[in-house]
Amino acid sequence: MTVRTPAQPATFRAHDTVTNPPHPGGAAGAAGLAAVTRAAGRDHVSTAVVDRARLAHDAPTSCSRPPPSLTRRPPTEQVAAVLAAATRSGTPVTFRSGGTSLSGQAVTDGVLLDVRRHLARVEVIDDGARVRCEPGAVLRRVNAALTRYGRRLGPDPASEIACTIGGVVANNSSGMTSGTVATAYRTLESMVLVLPSGTVVDTGRRDADDLLRTLEPELYAGLFRLRDRVRGDAALRARIEHQFSMKNTMGYALNALLDHDSAADILAHLVVGSEGTLAYVAEVTLRTVPALPHAATALCVFDTIDRATDAIIPLTEAGAVAVELLDASSLRVSQRDPKAPDLMRALHVREHTALLVEVQDATAEGLATAADRLRPVVGGLDLAAPAELTTDAAARARMWVTRKVLYAAVAGARPRGDDGAARGHRPSPRPRYRAPSATSACCCAATTTTTR
Repeated sequence: MTVRTPAQPATFRAHDTVTNPPHPGGAAGAAGLAAVTRAAGRDHVSTAVVDRARLAHDAPTSCSRPPPSLTRRPPTEQVAAVLAAATRSGTPVTFRSGGTSLSGQAVTDGVLLDVRRHLARVEVIDDGARVRCEPGAVLRRVNAALTRYGRRLGPDPASEIACTIGGVVANNSSGMTSGTVATAYRTLESMVLVLPSGTVVDTGRRDADDLLRTLEPELYAGLFRLRDRVRGDAALRARIEHQFSMKNTMGYALNALLDHDSAADILAHLVVGSEGTLAYVAEVTLRTVPALPHAATALCVFDTIDRATDAIIPLTEAGAVAVELLDASSLRVSQRDPKAPDLMRALHVREHTALLVEVQDATAEGLATAADRLRPVVGGLDLAAPAELTTDAAARARMWVTRKVLYAAVAGARPRGDDGAARGHRPSPRPRYRAPSATSACCCAATTTTTR
């Protein structure tokens, strides 16, 4: 099947929709799909099978489900019309971007909107202190645009070569060096949101709260009721503060009710990590962090996972900015990569666990000091093999390449039949939302009401 596009598509004008009637929801579902098609524009609708099959998967061997409808290149106004029509008809909507999720978030049996191909604008602001992106912008491209300013995004997920901003925001991605202070939530400045009703809200506007109160009075009042309820309950406040004092991306970001006062800011930060269930993120502005170009890395291999986890606190206290754990299963998969370090490839893995440890600094002199502080700690660990803290770029790249392709490698190594699609069965259906749900597939990619 082919998607029919305008001969000379103009940015933020027409978009394409792929459909496959009849809709699985029967007559009611078909009526909803027809309403969404009218909102998208019938001239951009196709019933071909090949595109639906192509977008029926997320990352390799994860989940499979062909969508009956696909929409591409949607400008904000058209997304608003599509979401409004979908909400009225109860038609589920999923936004797909990078498609690198391993959890099925980028697939659907409802309407699928593909935002990666044409919604990837990146605008560097304030000499790199901030960056404004559309949801389809790939992380590596955003960081490349920031390199000349000595800045980078705070979130640094391992899938940065493929994942997109939409998925990063929708999953509140962090990464190997983000900790709890440089996540998508913590570095968010503002968003342009499209709500299920079709209302467009720019939370960066000075009058964003006034507009939200006027256009969405029930939502506006509800946000303040939630905020005041949480703040007025000492036990609930303490529980939320504790839960979000550590690295946590489970559930909605209820800490937004404590961290922010205005309805617009609360809404924007609730959207982070909401996996596309609250709004479509048409644009996001993020604060950046300094890039630390000088680094030293060590691969520390332990006999057991207990010994590895016991080493984490001493390593972080000695200044390690990244401590990535690879368990025995991960090591076995990583050994198949010809680019893996010789130590890893030669290891006879039983219950072994490895820690990939890195220290970084802005200058070579600073790195030397940091490495000198970390080396005695590494040397004092109970290791299964010697570990060297190295600044050699090639050696470091071999260590990190294994980690950065690990998720896809593990997925590819699973025997056929580990998921319903491989056995020829449909996977268990995900929860269906009456309002359009944009699922962001992992920063990592995929979907986004943000666009993940």
